[in-house]
Amino acid sequence: MTSEQERQRRLDDIADLAEGVSDEYTKASQRTEPEAIIAAKKITLSFGDYADAFDGLLEHKNGAFHIYGNLHRLKSRESGRARFTLAHELGHFFIDDHRRELQSGRTPSHPSFSDYQSKNPVEQEADHFASHLLMPLVRFAKAGKRVAIGLEGVLALRDTFGTSITSTAIRCTKLEVGPYTLIKWSPDDFEWKWFSPSTFAAGYRAVMKTKANIPRDSATGKAMAGDTLPEKGFFQSGTSASAWFPGIWAGTQRDVLFIEQAILLGEFGVLTLLFPEQRKF
Repeated sequence: MTSEQERQRRLDDIADLAEGVSDEYTKASQRTEPEAIIAAKKITLSFGDYADAFDGLLEHKNGAFHIYGNLHRLKSRESGRARFTLAHELGHFFIDDHRRELQSGRTPSHPSFSDYQSKNPVEQEADHFASHLLMPLVRFAKAGKRVAIGLEGVLALRDTFGTSITSTAIRCTKLEVGPYTLIKWSPDDFEWKWFSPSTFAAGYRAVMKTKANIPRDSATGKAMAGDTLPEKGFFQSGTSASAWFPGIWAGTQRDVLFIEQAILLGEFGVLTLLFPEQRKF
């Protein structure tokens, strides 16, 4: 088995663990409540203002666990970002080797920045746990079939599952709710990208990563400039494959028309969602 296969098997095991926890503590018709799970596991919880030190932190001290939530970044304990952060910290608790490292003292308590910001494999595993805890596969896929394509559907699913825009958009992309390309921009520049399986299979696998090249009148350009937000909650414009995907030449058969949507994430940047105008490749 290759290292990549081993990594995928571990992620699959973490997903199964998270969904098992969700099933144990959540009725099928309701959203998963991280605070209820935290209380059930006798983990204490507090919120405070810790500037930009972390989103959340799981501490083991004197034989007990405690979670800190940072309201400076989470805004409120009911926000989608706060719920995802608490689910992320529960990932550190439920994933056996994460928890044991904290209990043994070999790994000190460390600040977590959730919602897919970290490149640390341990943090990525906790994000993966959080995604499956809050958006279990069967429930999310079923709900995804009932929503509109694009950010309208992402926002509807965010409200249904009580999750952050970013984590919901990633889940939609990975589960092929639509043929999506998802791009996250930090306040400074490009941060990361995700492709739906059909987009990747169609050969659209690289994106333009230079913020300075984004047209001011595009959906992404307007979001980055902080223009007045339309009533629907996001910006939208038409674009072409050649404008976003290096290697796609203007006027060729693969230079199909795309819908470009963008939404401002406050201090955390901008999210761009692209999908073919025809809704398929």
